[in-house]
Amino acid sequence: MTRLLATDLDGTLLQTGGTLSEFNRSALNRAREAGLDVVFITGRPPRWMSEIFEMTGHPGWALCANGAMTMDIETHEIIHADLLEPEAGLEMANRLTKLDPKMSFAVELALPHNDFVIDATYRPRWETQTEPVRMTLPEMFSTGKVVKLLARPSGALSSHDADSFLHLAEQSAAGLCDITHSDINDLMLEMSALGINKGSGLAKIADVRGYDVSEVAAIGDMPNDIPMVKWAGRGCAVANAHDWVKEVADEILPSNDDNGVGVLIDQIIAGY
Repeated sequence: MTRLLATDLDGTLLQTGGTLSEFNRSALNRAREAGLDVVFITGRPPRWMSEIFEMTGHPGWALCANGAMTMDIETHEIIHADLLEPEAGLEMANRLTKLDPKMSFAVELALPHNDFVIDATYRPRWETQTEPVRMTLPEMFSTGKVVKLLARPSGALSSHDADSFLHLAEQSAAGLCDITHSDINDLMLEMSALGINKGSGLAKIADVRGYDVSEVAAIGDMPNDIPMVKWAGRGCAVANAHDWVKEVADEILPSNDDNGVGVLIDQIIAGY
């Protein structure tokens, strides 16, 4: 019997365009009424979570930065953070720079404010309300608060797509950090401390709340979701998911635009 459900947000719970359907919103309410524990596990940083609470009204903890940060989605308090140690982060950046000397970098910090820092050449994909702080890589890691390292290639690697760029970098990351991507349309690598990912985060939540792995379901759509989909007793992918996620999932549910998460919630409540 499933007692804990972990769901990704973008491309999974949320529809294309980042909206929440009324069906999924009401399904979250039905889950709470039925006693089903639901936790959001996302690549998003905490600064992008305020709108999630406003959309869903769903209280409790969420795991951000691919499982590296636990936060209270209602109060915005950071409960716990698994930091990327400076030695590992700087060595990872050094190895990536050997692949592309003009690689640009940014970091997510475990701070309530000023939590996004970029180097001199990094271009954020999404506009920010304020200009991000710019630092050198050593300055970024000297904060002692880095939870995720981000890397973008220059035109030298323009022949790559998100998947091949990840494959290119995986060998460099071996034994040093966890590496993934969360958007097939964006050439960006996401790196966390070694062993820290959505799967490890879900395992910790399950342990704290007293759930066996057989009582845990997880649903997602992108490569950063693979660790939690593989770890959960019931691993699910939405129909629009990346093929790599579908390959490790136990079952395929309707797409994010067809309320796959809400369908799963109703199946769990109904006992199947």
